[in-house]
Amino acid sequence: DDTRGSLIFQEGKCIEGDYYIVAVYDDPATCTISFSAYELENDCTYTYPLTYSQFDALFQYDSELMNPSNQDGRFHWVIERLDFVQDKRGQKVLCLGEEATAEVEDEGDLVQEKPKATSAVPANVGGKIDGATRAKLLKELDTHDDAKLHAALVKSEGARKRFIAELHAKRNLEQLKASQRLQKADEDREARLAKLELIKKQQHARAEAHKASEEAKKSTMAQLEVLMKQKEAQAIRRLIQEKDAQDRGMGREKDAARQRRKMQERSAAEVRAIEEERAQQLARKRDEQVEKRRALFLKKNRQIAEVLRDEKMKEREYQARLREAKDLIIQEVWKTKAQERLAREEKEREFQRLEEIREKVTVERERRRAMDELKQISAIRKHAEEEKESTIKRREKMRKEHLLDLKVEASNRAQQAREQARRTDRREQKIQEREEARLRRFRESQFMDSMRATRSFMKEGEGEEGNMLEGGASPTAEDEDMQRKGFEAEERRKRQMERDEKLKREAEKRGKMQQLSGKNPNLAELNRIKEWRAEDEAKKKKLEDARLKRELQREEALRDLNEASAKREELWTRLEVTRTEREAEREANRQKAVIEKIKNLPVGGGLPNVLVY
Repeated sequence: DDTRGSLIFQEGKCIEGDYYIVAVYDDPATCTISFSAYELENDCTYTYPLTYSQFDALFQYDSELMNPSNQDGRFHWVIERLDFVQDKRGQKVLCLGEEATAEVEDEGDLVQEKPKATSAVPANVGGKIDGATRAKLLKELDTHDDAKLHAALVKSEGARKRFIAELHAKRNLEQLKASQRLQKADEDREARLAKLELIKKQQHARAEAHKASEEAKKSTMAQLEVLMKQKEAQAIRRLIQEKDAQDRGMGREKDAARQRRKMQERSAAEVRAIEEERAQQLARKRDEQVEKRRALFLKKNRQIAEVLRDEKMKEREYQARLREAKDLIIQEVWKTKAQERLAREEKEREFQRLEEIREKVTVERERRRAMDELKQISAIRKHAEEEKESTIKRREKMRKEHLLDLKVEASNRAQQAREQARRTDRREQKIQEREEARLRRFRESQFMDSMRATRSFMKEGEGEEGNMLEGGASPTAEDEDMQRKGFEAEERRKRQMERDEKLKREAEKRGKMQQLSGKNPNLAELNRIKEWRAEDEAKKKKLEDARLKRELQREEALRDLNEASAKREELWTRLEVTRTEREAEREANRQKAVIEKIKNLPVGGGLPNVLVY
């Protein structure tokens, strides 16, 4: 029943290591699109239904899937996010996740081809959008700018988060309502089954008790009849013996008299005739007494039978009244249940009617919200375009100013280079002049020293003069080398100072340019996106931990409930055996006591009072 409608799309998917064939069914009668996952291992089918409004709401802010004509892309997007969760009863159900579920691939397969989607209807089947709106959407999609859309979506991130939060809250509310309805139906069914089971057990126990009581009554009545018959037979035999004893006593006296008379008056034939006649008379009297006794017994038996019949009739009437009362009670109970069922059905129908009204109101509110969002997005796009134009103009102006500054700096650098070259030439000339003057003074001082040495040591002066002239060339070369190294070091230090000054001026200029151009919006946006992603990851981790904790608590509660139920059933079974044994022991003791009581009754107690003498 969950997969009514026609097949319009089909695709394979691997979820948690198991392979499924996901089929999409469209049912226009109920305005429902059902995603049915067929498991290849155990032939189980799991269905996730979506109404048309819910299905369109999933792609409200997706530029590629916003168009209803991209039906295969929409179905593929939903199938990628299908996943399984466990409900309160521990059963696996199909749900829609926030992100695409990762498919587990075999390690041995280096290349795995993804199954191609097959569609049972053309891809250009439209949704619940009129032609003008569809043409407008197609025009917007054709003239759409990805960079503008990205900027608008980034700026509307707060609205998207609020919308996703409301969507998930609504989905969680619907799932909670469905789980509560299922739980209530299960509780009602379990209560009805428990009540029916209790009624069956009570009826069975009553039937067993009635059957046992009837069997005990039958056995007791049979024993009583046997005892009464025995006592009646003993009383009859005792009466017959007493009568025979009396008859025998009277007969002896008569025999003596008869013998005397026989000897006196009668012959043997007459005595024989008299004895025969007397015997016949005794036989007739005995038969009469027996008939009277039999008639008396028959009358008493009829009286007892009438009394028993009256008692049985009263018992039957009492049982009939009980059955009538029971039937009336059952009829009232079923009538009450029928009324409750009708009231519950009426309440469910009212709930469904209100639910439809709420759904219509929700759809209308979503439509108005979508229009407001569309207006807001249009305003945001317009504002972004204006900001972009102003930014382009400002950057163009800054570029021109920067080019002008570069030209000025280039001309300044050229002038400074020329001035530096002129100064370098003058410095070289000055250095050359100073070197020549120093060498001239040094030679003069050497010449004067040699002349003074010549005056004091005339003879030796000639040889020493030659040596001093020869040794003076070496200090002059070393002094020139040292002077050159000092000059080069001084030049390097000056160049280094000039470079540091130039770098300092360029840094100050860049700072001024940055102050003129303002802060970098891309850097701030990147930092904000990075922070948002970190917060989103932390939130996802927190939700996943909370969901795992709830599932563990639910499993622990179910395990505790099952253990308590098993312990209760085990205790009931163990105590039921003891109760059955005790009840059987009490019944046996009671029956034994009744039998002993009947056996201990005096002989003749079963006869009527009129016959007891």
